[in-house]
Amino acid sequence: MSHIHIPDGIIPNLWWIAGYILTAVMIFILIKKIGNQDMGKKVPLAGMSAAIMLVGMSIPLGFIPLHFSLAVLVGILVGPSIGFIVVFTVNIILALFGHGGITIVGINTLIIGSEVIIGYYLFHGLAKNWGRTKAAAGATVVALLISLTLMVSLVGATVGLPEALPHDDHDHYHEDEEDHHHDDEEDYHHEDEEDHYHEDEEDYHHEDEEDHYHDDHDEGFIEAVQDLDYFVLTGWAALIGILVIGIGLEATVTALIVRFLWKVRPDLLKH
Repeated sequence: MSHIHIPDGIIPNLWWIAGYILTAVMIFILIKKIGNQDMGKKVPLAGMSAAIMLVGMSIPLGFIPLHFSLAVLVGILVGPSIGFIVVFTVNIILALFGHGGITIVGINTLIIGSEVIIGYYLFHGLAKNWGRTKAAAGATVVALLISLTLMVSLVGATVGLPEALPHDDHDHYHEDEEDHHHDDEEDYHHEDEEDHYHEDEEDYHHEDEEDHYHDDHDEGFIEAVQDLDYFVLTGWAALIGILVIGIGLEATVTALIVRFLWKVRPDLLKH
């Protein structure tokens, strides 16, 4: 659910490079932690988990503008270390198929990888008192809420909050935003060359331009939310409804799969 679909050329270079660096550091640390685990069992299970994630993240649900990631299920099955590597591999494959840009792979891995790690530890912590089925559902809900918060914060800080909303009608926002921003820059530099403003006047116009730019972000987000339409719901009600249904469905599916596996292959859930 928290997968970012932004194409290449949108996220600022500093952000996506930092995303790759942090992902590489995480993978290096987690590979060292894998140690002497039973890789003969874990590698096939990791391949199966990657296939599950690919299917879940590639197929939209249809009646709701979201898709499953099943990252918590992957964490429960293979553990946080191998699970994080599975997430990175899946994001690379999805990017090669145009499901988001190559530059966003690192950031997507960190966000969805957080679901794997948080979900794994929450599941095993809650299972002692709640039972495995309820623990899987609870861990999924919490992990998704945290990853969605990370995704919205990051997208909002880089390209604008409208891109974090659960629909795909944001291309016009990018175009209008970029054109308006470039026009502001051209007007600013043109006035600077012709009139040779003093430094205090330049600072004033620069601050005014930044305030106007951030106001456009806020207005764009509000307009995008108001444009949301889901069955009989509109605006904020539609947004909340979509998220509640999406999180609830993924938590239910994860819990049912864990329940089934505990009955037929309980060894898969023991780490």
